[in-house]
Amino acid sequence: MTPLRKVAERLLEGARRRERILLLSHQQADPDGVGSALVLSEVLERLGARTEVAMPEGMNKLSQLLLERYGRKVEASPSFEPDLVVMIDTSSFEQLGKMGEKIRGKEVLLVDHHLRVEGMEKEVEACWVEEGCTSSAEMVLRLLKEMGERPSPDQAQLLLAGILTDTAGLKLAQDSTLRTVCELLDCGASYREALSALRVPEDRSKRLAMLKAAQRMEIRTVGDYVVVFSELGAFEADAASMLLKLGADLSFVGSEEKGEFRISGRATQELCEATGLHLGSLMQEVGKAFGGSGGGHPGAASSSGKGSLREVKRFLLGQLEKVLIRPS
Repeated sequence: MTPLRKVAERLLEGARRRERILLLSHQQADPDGVGSALVLSEVLERLGARTEVAMPEGMNKLSQLLLERYGRKVEASPSFEPDLVVMIDTSSFEQLGKMGEKIRGKEVLLVDHHLRVEGMEKEVEACWVEEGCTSSAEMVLRLLKEMGERPSPDQAQLLLAGILTDTAGLKLAQDSTLRTVCELLDCGASYREALSALRVPEDRSKRLAMLKAAQRMEIRTVGDYVVVFSELGAFEADAASMLLKLGADLSFVGSEEKGEFRISGRATQELCEATGLHLGSLMQEVGKAFGGSGGGHPGAASSSGKGSLREVKRFLLGQLEKVLIRPS
């Protein structure tokens, strides 16, 4: 039995038994994680389950605006003791913060498209991970089809928004992604509406943060590549992407508070293809080294843990030298 089929059958069984099913996503959840969890929750509710979507480590601003626009709500913490837990767009328990420890030992299904975390298969009932997929929303649509279900127009809209955010507006889309988008349009989603929903006015605080990230930028040359580091208290991922546009091949933007850090990294597709660098794997190593967690995609990833950004930068440079500097 394939992992997809195993997850589908267990969810159908849970709905038939009217089980309490809790759906969770990673800290500062994006529209892909939030939308995927909401759509699956609503379909399971329709089939008879009692469901709840909780984001114990919060959501990003874009997710909050999306929920307001489509009249959806998620909880900060669950209101019931679940019979079954579904982790979506989340590769490890650590990415759920304190909630991760609370659900260890419970029956858990994992649905994710990031780099597989070693050992997670042994800790969950079913682990369906497809790193080659560009979004969890694509996986959820496949899961619904496997369950014999079809999203409503509103639900298709949420899944489309998730795909657009995780593919940078389809710039990172694969052929399979475009086929999924066409299916969602057939279900009643609107591409123009999704673009409108994801258009967030640039507020003054974000614009200032981008300028500060550039001002604080430290430039290093590793092999043939330009690697930059910067520090902010918010918008780290946005700033890391912005620094690539300024000319960096690889960028890292982090924040530090009370002995703990979080850091986002971005790499150009050209660098990843030429060197074999996988930022998701690198950030996993950062998480392990500093008592935290990390992961992501080849060109976009993040990590958090205990320690200073200076120590993290030293660790990253040491690892990058092994990958980016060609032997003479």
